[in-house]
Amino acid sequence: MGGGFRPGLIYDVSDPLHPRLVCSFLYTTAHLVTGDTFAYLRPVSTTETDIVLHSIGSGNESVVAQLPFESPEIEWVPQGGLAAYTALQPQDANDPAGSTQVWILAGGKSTELYSFRNGFGDCICRFGLPPQVLSLSPDGQYLVSGWAAGKGAEPLAVYRLSDHVRVLTADSSVYDAIWSRTGHRLFLVGFGTGMHAWAPESGVTSMAGPAWAELPSLSPDGGTAAYTAFLDVNTQSGLRIYTDDIAAGTTQQLSNSTRSQVLFVRAGWIWYLEEQACPDCVGGTQPTGRVMARQLPSGAEQIVTFVTGDDPIGEGGTYGALTMSDPEFWPSS
Repeated sequence: MGGGFRPGLIYDVSDPLHPRLVCSFLYTTAHLVTGDTFAYLRPVSTTETDIVLHSIGSGNESVVAQLPFESPEIEWVPQGGLAAYTALQPQDANDPAGSTQVWILAGGKSTELYSFRNGFGDCICRFGLPPQVLSLSPDGQYLVSGWAAGKGAEPLAVYRLSDHVRVLTADSSVYDAIWSRTGHRLFLVGFGTGMHAWAPESGVTSMAGPAWAELPSLSPDGGTAAYTAFLDVNTQSGLRIYTDDIAAGTTQQLSNSTRSQVLFVRAGWIWYLEEQACPDCVGGTQPTGRVMARQLPSGAEQIVTFVTGDDPIGEGGTYGALTMSDPEFWPSS
């Protein structure tokens, strides 16, 4: 079996050139559990959200856990024993754009971890403001959270969940953070030319290669990063796609043509969007509606063929092109 997008779409990409849409989601998120099951959130009331295990083969469902809240941002594990969620607070004299509380649910008990000021402002930019970050490390030991967007925003922070101690306040230039596929190494994406990583054992360290500028995606084994970057950041023009070998610190530009939103969909395979000229668009290009594929390291560019209605940006385009973000993978991918 293959991999999937989170949130929104789950694909079988056994054949990455002819994928099969297995399931789509609206207003919820899902985790792949096995090759035949996924878990998703089902809001019941303002004080209950069920974690539902769904069998792809039989369609059978069962509630495996209940979360005692409903929140716009939830980070959770399929077993239900650990979750992080946020609660928005109104603006006041100290926080003109309001603030965000971050809560942890562990052992059936909810505890407020901390709160951060929300920034205010907007940008005329191709991929919008930096994303809100709320992410548990794969080993369940740490949480990174925050929203480094707008004037007055606070830096991203990492907390150790065993004792709720803050172990990292990221540099103010850092606007996104991605955990490694296993353990608790955190990749820090910031404004500027370089990448950094953090781990509790080593602190913040510099990485070879450029910053993973937009929509980074990790390979299933975590050894390679794929991302989009501008040839000219100031004008947001010249979109290109790249991969970085994390251990070797080497970077490869994958195409001389304008391409965007590259991501891994299974071991050795990437998808990305073809771009076309658009005089009225930011940066001068926009997606054509075609998803392209390439087998690494030397495969030729090919068009991904979807059954009508199954593609993420065409007739299935209610999900929007920006759902082309870092996926989860079934174990066999």
